[in-house]
Amino acid sequence: MKKYPLTTFFIIAACLTGSFFANNAVAYTEPVPLSKYLYYARQSADWTWEHYDERIASWRENFDPENVFGYRPPGGLLEMAVIYAYLYQTESRPEQAQRARKVLLTYDEFTKAYPQWAVEKRPDYDDKPPVLPDFFSAMKYIRAYVLLKDLGVLSSQEKKRIETNIAESMAYLLRSQEWGPMNRAALRAESLAWAVKALPQHPDADKWRMQCRALGDDNWGNWEIEDASLYNAVWLYALCGYAYTQNRMEDLFKTPEMYYYAQYYLQLFCPAGMIPDFGDAQWRSNWNRFLVFFEAAARQYQNSQLKWAAATLAHKFIDFDNPNNIGLGYMLLDCFIWGSDSIKPVKPTGLSGEVMEDIVGKKIVFRNGWNPESTYLLLNYRDEGSGGSYFRDYLRDTIPVEEEKMTHGHSDENSIVLLMSKGSVLLHDGGYRDYMPSGPFGAYRQDYFHNRLCVRPEKIFMGQEKGQNRYSTKEAVVKQDILDFLRNAGSYRQIRTKKIDFLTFDDFDYSRTRLIDDQMGYEWDRTLVYIKDPAAFVVFDVFKATKESYFTLSNLWHTRKIISQGDHWYDTVYDRIQNNTFPTDQHLLILFPMTHYRLEGVVPQKRHYQDELTIHQTTAQHFELTETAGFVTVLIPHSSQIKPESFLNKVKLLPVEPQNTGMGVKIMLDNKEIYTGVKNDLRMDMSRDWRRPRYTYDAGKVLWGPLESNGDFVFASAKNHELCYTIVNLTKALYQGQVLVDVKPDRSGLLFDGSEDKPGKTKLRYWRDSHHF
Repeated sequence: MKKYPLTTFFIIAACLTGSFFANNAVAYTEPVPLSKYLYYARQSADWTWEHYDERIASWRENFDPENVFGYRPPGGLLEMAVIYAYLYQTESRPEQAQRARKVLLTYDEFTKAYPQWAVEKRPDYDDKPPVLPDFFSAMKYIRAYVLLKDLGVLSSQEKKRIETNIAESMAYLLRSQEWGPMNRAALRAESLAWAVKALPQHPDADKWRMQCRALGDDNWGNWEIEDASLYNAVWLYALCGYAYTQNRMEDLFKTPEMYYYAQYYLQLFCPAGMIPDFGDAQWRSNWNRFLVFFEAAARQYQNSQLKWAAATLAHKFIDFDNPNNIGLGYMLLDCFIWGSDSIKPVKPTGLSGEVMEDIVGKKIVFRNGWNPESTYLLLNYRDEGSGGSYFRDYLRDTIPVEEEKMTHGHSDENSIVLLMSKGSVLLHDGGYRDYMPSGPFGAYRQDYFHNRLCVRPEKIFMGQEKGQNRYSTKEAVVKQDILDFLRNAGSYRQIRTKKIDFLTFDDFDYSRTRLIDDQMGYEWDRTLVYIKDPAAFVVFDVFKATKESYFTLSNLWHTRKIISQGDHWYDTVYDRIQNNTFPTDQHLLILFPMTHYRLEGVVPQKRHYQDELTIHQTTAQHFELTETAGFVTVLIPHSSQIKPESFLNKVKLLPVEPQNTGMGVKIMLDNKEIYTGVKNDLRMDMSRDWRRPRYTYDAGKVLWGPLESNGDFVFASAKNHELCYTIVNLTKALYQGQVLVDVKPDRSGLLFDGSEDKPGKTKLRYWRDSHHF
């Protein structure tokens, strides 16, 4: 028997209905008529029927009784049966009914291929495998039966046979228990809802109703606990199917959570014409299920932007000239049933923003448009959070998921998930897994598979290059391999995250988000500055020790190819992700302006099922309580025709005083100079508690080159003797010694020491102005 690795199974499962060869970037405003969806569904069913014998022969040739999932019947037949049953219900052509009928009446015969020795090895099987062993597809068999049962095409004996298959399969489904607001529970609820609809008087129907409600209620009107785009789509589609079965689609979309998710996934839409993959997912994961969701949501909310998302997905991925994908055909039937032709697509216009907030979504998108050529960066700072803890704990205690941020999530907090510019992919996420429960070293879930800072509570052995003076010899001493030092089993660490700030303006956008590791004893702030003209990103990473200890900090960036490199810079490109090829006329220059006491290197690492390169900048030391250290990374998308060396002298590290209180860079362009900087420790201003405000200017001031302020963040551009600046959370700022802004004192009363009222200066949220010099 021919066997396939589990990697193959998951890639096929995630990309079952996708085209690997569609264009990488599209945007459409023309709707797809619902009739085209029905056309594709009909044609795919006809194609599958015409190739029925070939499909069965291929299934028998590749049948694997040792599959980790147990018995698996032929794929595609149930989808075909549903389409034909629906068509017969609406068109009454006899051959449609007979084809669906054949599937329903012969589907149990495939179990004979599963040998008895394999049955005996599985404690969840009794004397034979279940006819419907997979809750991803069980509902399709039942749905086809519901459509046909009252149309006079099945005898009483045939109905009894089908109903026995359904009842026995539901008994099997209930042998394993997974519950909570997550994809597998929603799929179970959908299957049980169809079983109740098909067999309302069955002796076990009350049990099915009870469990259907138990599983369904956890998902209805609740936040999903999975931070993984592949499974987000599965959950949404299953929940829609669950509601449709009970004629409750309108009620489902009236829940605040469903409206939230419609906007959430719309705002995540990227220039590649899809939802980016994050968590357990792959490139182009489950675009088909998102398509169904957007069509249904557009109809329920009468929303033209959601219709635009659906139209973009459909135009990008569906090959209507070759309607031979039965899995896609099944989903497009639901697009036809749940969608509407009355809504015209309208492209969204909003730019950078939070997706959607800092409690549930915990993502930030930086963008300059909604076109295929637009610049787009996605930051994910989502932690497990406190929501759904009962469900997360149950799954943690029930299934082998040590590597997952419960559930299906990664150690990707504060990571850059995707960066695109002018149709090119410049940074990308790590992928799903090689095999279950995870691949080597927790592939691809652990922190070292992501574009983020990795922290370990020990000090790496640094070695030295020939001629250095770290040791008593001047000879080279081999340093410790960075991945060997960072790697472990991949088990997920419990951490917390929060948003510190986000602002968006015409000339720049910025965010500051924080990861807190209470057990290891540190905080890590990532500040992202999106400079819009010319397009570039400055990334400030600040580590703050919350206990005295040795720490190693490694700033990781991943790519497919390094086109050229030099001292502290790397010109990179993604030419492909697996079988998906990308245009390479845009490169990404990764530049490290801060270099003192930093190790750098490039090491090979497998990510997203392919060979990639990991670029790191690393430091290690003993940290005192609240001591900070940082990294500065400048990301510059640029044309492949422009040599990266032309940028090197344009980016300089700003001198900062007092030492180690902040970080900043100066970018010198032909017609202007740009300054941006951050304060390392946002609590350094706090110098007294006996009165308010607690902060003073002298305690919190930082000098970034020519700019001085007690603000937390500065951005300024100087051109033709005019300084345009924005400073956040400040009382005062100066440029080259000249005062830009100085808050006038207010009265500070009710002092804790009982003394008389005193003057006090309270901080501005931000100050944005210009100054001539």
